[in-house]
Amino acid sequence: TMHHLEQQVHYQKALIESMVDAAPAIIALLDENGRVILDNHEYKKLVGDLRVREPAAEFLRALRETLGEAFPWGPHAEQGFRDKEVSFDPGNNGQPRWFSCSGVWFREQDSSAATFFKPVRQTYLLLMANEITALKHQQEAVGMNAMRALLAEQERVRSMREALQAAIFQMQGPLNLINAAHDLLERRGVKADPALRHALNQAATTGQAALERLRTLVPEMPPEALAPVNINQLLREVLELCKQRLLASGTIIDWKPAPMLPAINAHIGRLRGMFKQLLDNALDAMESNRHQPRELRIATGVEEQSVFVILEDSGPGVPPQLHWRIFEPFFTTKRAATHVGLGLAMVQEVVNEQHGVICLDPDFNAGCRWRVTLPIKYEHHDESGV
Repeated sequence: TMHHLEQQVHYQKALIESMVDAAPAIIALLDENGRVILDNHEYKKLVGDLRVREPAAEFLRALRETLGEAFPWGPHAEQGFRDKEVSFDPGNNGQPRWFSCSGVWFREQDSSAATFFKPVRQTYLLLMANEITALKHQQEAVGMNAMRALLAEQERVRSMREALQAAIFQMQGPLNLINAAHDLLERRGVKADPALRHALNQAATTGQAALERLRTLVPEMPPEALAPVNINQLLREVLELCKQRLLASGTIIDWKPAPMLPAINAHIGRLRGMFKQLLDNALDAMESNRHQPRELRIATGVEEQSVFVILEDSGPGVPPQLHWRIFEPFFTTKRAATHVGLGLAMVQEVVNEQHGVICLDPDFNAGCRWRVTLPIKYEHHDESGV
C-alpha cells in the first residue's frame, strides 16, 4: 500500500510538472525573497532569449517602479496584480518585447525539516506572463499613420507660431524706438515739433495695435493630459517617424536602451515633438558630413528617481563660445532662410514643463552630445496650486 501511495504521489507530481511545462504562458513560482523555486519550459526559453540574470527579477523590478507603493509584496501581501504590461528592449540586437504580467499570492506550509516541530506557513508568488509583442506591433502599425498625421499638424502649428513670434519680435524693436523718441519729445514740452509728436504717437498706436493683433493670431498649443510614457518606446516611435530621412542620409544608428525602463508621467505629444526636434537638429548638423560617417548614438538609463536620454551625433558641433546662447529664442547656427531659431527654445520649454534638465556636454568634441533627464514621478500643478 505504501509503495502504491508513493507511486501515486510521483505520478501526480509528474502530471503537474507536465501540465505546467505544457502551458503556453510563462510561469514561475517565487518565494517571498524573490527566488525562483519552480518554473516551466517557456520561462527557461525566456532566460535564454533575454540573456538577463533572472527574467522574474526584471519583471518584478519594472512592476515595482511602475506601480510604486501599490505593488503588493512580502508575507503580508494579499492582493495580487493582473495584466500589467512590461517591456524589455535588447537594443541593437533585436526588437523590444512586451509581456502582460499577472501574479497571485498564496501561503503553504513549509515542508523543510527545520519546521517539522514548529509548522511555518511560507508565502509564495505565482508569476505568469504572456508575450504580447505581436499585438503591440499591430497596434503600433495602426497608430503610426495617425501619429504621422498628428505630428504633421503639430509641425504646422509650430511653424505658424514660429513665424508669428518672429514677426512680433522683429516689430517690437522699431516700436520701442518710436515710443522712446515720442517720450523724449514729450519731455521737451511745447517747444518740440507738434507735427512730429503727432506722427510718432500715431505710429506707436498703430504699431501696438498691429502687435496685439499678431499676438491674438498665435495659435495656442492644445492642452494635453499627463499619461504614463515608456521612453524607449517613445524614442523608437520617433526613429520610425524619421526612418525615410535616416535611410536617405545613410545615417548609422547606435541604439543602446536600458533593457527595462520605468514609465514616467509626461505629456506624450509634447515629449515626442521635443525628441523629434533634437533628432532633426542632429540630422541637419550631419548633412555637412560628406566624407565622414554619419552616426547617431542614443542611450537610455535610470539614475536615482529619473530617466535619462543621451543623444550624440557626429556633426560639426556647436562652438564653445556659443554654448550659452543656444537656448535663446531666434538664435540659430543654421541658414536663416529655413530656420528662425525657436527649435531649442521649444525643447527647453518642454523639458522645463516636465521638471527635467537638458544640457549640452561641453567636453564632447566629436559632434554634439545632449543629455535629457526627466523625473519618473511628476505631478502637474496649475497656477492656483491645486
